[in-house]
Amino acid sequence: MAQLLILVDLIGVLLIEIFLLADIKITQDAPPTVMPGSETKVVVTVEKGDLSGFAKLQIDLPEGFTCTAIETKGASFTFSDQKAKFIWMSLPTQPTFKVSYNLIASASASGQMPINGRFSYILDNERRTYDLATAMVTVMGDPAVAAAAPPDAAVIQPMDATNDIVTAAGAAPVLAEEPATMASPPGQGPGGVAVERKVTLVSASELLVEVTIKKGDIRGFGKLQENLPAGFTAMEKGSAQAIFTTQDRIAKFVWLNLPADQDLKVAYKLRANGQPDGDYTVSGEFGYLLNDETQRVAVGASTFTIGDMAFSALQQDPARMNTTDAQDTGLNLPAKETRTESAQATDNKPATTRPAPSKGIPAPEKGIAYKVQITAAHREVGREYFAGRHRFNEPFSIERHEGWIKYTTGSYSQYREARDKRIALVAAGHELPGPFVTAYNNGERITVQEALMLSSQTWVQ
Repeated sequence: MAQLLILVDLIGVLLIEIFLLADIKITQDAPPTVMPGSETKVVVTVEKGDLSGFAKLQIDLPEGFTCTAIETKGASFTFSDQKAKFIWMSLPTQPTFKVSYNLIASASASGQMPINGRFSYILDNERRTYDLATAMVTVMGDPAVAAAAPPDAAVIQPMDATNDIVTAAGAAPVLAEEPATMASPPGQGPGGVAVERKVTLVSASELLVEVTIKKGDIRGFGKLQENLPAGFTAMEKGSAQAIFTTQDRIAKFVWLNLPADQDLKVAYKLRANGQPDGDYTVSGEFGYLLNDETQRVAVGASTFTIGDMAFSALQQDPARMNTTDAQDTGLNLPAKETRTESAQATDNKPATTRPAPSKGIPAPEKGIAYKVQITAAHREVGREYFAGRHRFNEPFSIERHEGWIKYTTGSYSQYREARDKRIALVAAGHELPGPFVTAYNNGERITVQEALMLSSQTWVQ
């Protein structure tokens, strides 16, 4: 009889454990197919019932896959030796919750890839394990397709707004380019979100890229991803509290929680590293959450031109020129002096003589001439300033043009000679805010294009 009671007790314990185990159900929505070099969000749903305390969810990834955490529900996350681990000292109180991670396929991955996992927990002071169903993911597609795209193509990489901070760049479909412009039309998204980009040339090989995000009351996770042309690098100039990263032609601004401001503005400097003069394109996408659903806004493609001729034309167009990026920071306009009554009275007296021009101002010239502008400012300095600040000891001239004092060096009848001088100044490492080629007709500043036509010369890179 006693043995029968013991048997009944054991059966009861087993039934209780089976019942408790039946309350646990874990599924993950891994995609059936992915492209090499792509990244995809995977959501794992944990139905745990009343289970509490310590637990660990481990995802085993095959070689060719890596991952980063997106949503951990309070767990600590690590990824090492192809194992992703979510560890809770105390499980969430909800009977059902979701965690997610970013699945990243390397550019060399191919074929069928099994993803296994297990959920370990403590029950009655014993460790128990729940094995997840194996998810088969097939990596298919040619990663060379994206790599073969021309460097100025408008490229948008598939992006989930809740990707982790640092992700891998990879293959991407090529979208149709928008008309060549320095500013893309604003993208529109659900929730009244609008995004606009502005690109300003600040030197022959550098640009300032500003992206304005009109987000309204949207909060939570947000990510701006900018796709850079080949051979360009990006450096953050203003992040609006975002985390900035750049890798493999991708620049990202990531907010774990978007600021309360309705309008955000980020900026970065885009630099061409030895790329030839010509047209290039930057494109992008802004991802965010609205009612717990991922939304995307294409920022659009902004096409720009780099090179000496493009910068010269921009500098000579006051409506498009960003003067703050072309002047020497050491020559900022000093604070205005308080004018006294005696000074004002002196100003009201008729001028009897005209002051002689500064020694540095060149005499009127005849015909077409090309020079190299090295900087522009609101005050006049001498050779000592350029020697001390820029290690520049060559002769220079000063001219006043459209409210600016502009410093130029050299005078050449051939555009090629001025172009070579500009290249030499850059190579010398003087760190001058220019330099760029300017043109003159009988001493009057004109555009380089006009000068080339008047002198029947050919523009050269």
